[in-house]
Amino acid sequence: MRGLHNRSFFWQWQEAYDVSNPGHLKDRWEVDGVLWTKERHAYWGEPYSVQLEVHRLEHRNGAKVDWRMMVVTERWWGPDREKSIRDTKWCKLISGRPASALAWLHKQALD
Repeated sequence: MRGLHNRSFFWQWQEAYDVSNPGHLKDRWEVDGVLWTKERHAYWGEPYSVQLEVHRLEHRNGAKVDWRMMVVTERWWGPDREKSIRDTKWCKLISGRPASALAWLHKQALD
């Protein structure tokens, strides 16, 4: 995996999310030393609708934070809610080294 902003990262992130939170029912859980929280924000209107999910991941080593990451998924619909008009994800490493966060994510994909 090359970095935090490519398709490979988001595929592995999505797989870790799906496996660690089946059905996406939890808003807060822990997986392999990472505290994962999810917040959902939505607006539903006639001309358009939007839903944001903000995922915060934090890996600690005792009292010390190794890294913190935020992943945001955005989905937009027009009047026809059967198909989205925009579906995007972005990521920001808040603190720590990208290599540490990527190594953790890669480990999740292997398990």
